Amino acid sequence: MTDGMRESHSRLHEAFDGLLRIYRLLEQENELLRSQLRRHPVGEMQIRETERQMITLRGKAPFATPEQLIALMTLRPD
Repeated sequence: MTDGMRESHSRLHEAFDGLLRIYRLLEQENELLRSQLRRHPVGEMQIRETERQMITLRGKAPFATPEQLIALMTLRPD
């Protein structure tokens, strides 16, 4: 592997790590918002409706689960 390739891989790893950090923060924020919504009588209905809308927006693209992201992290070369 050339130095240029190592540098490119290093930047990609840093970008990937950054995206994982952002994803984890978004997951935490989502859970906080869900818990707040559930305190209100119509909150659970709003959560379900939003989930249905997200399925429509995503189409057939599956969500990445935390387990899938961890599996990807273990596969990446250092």
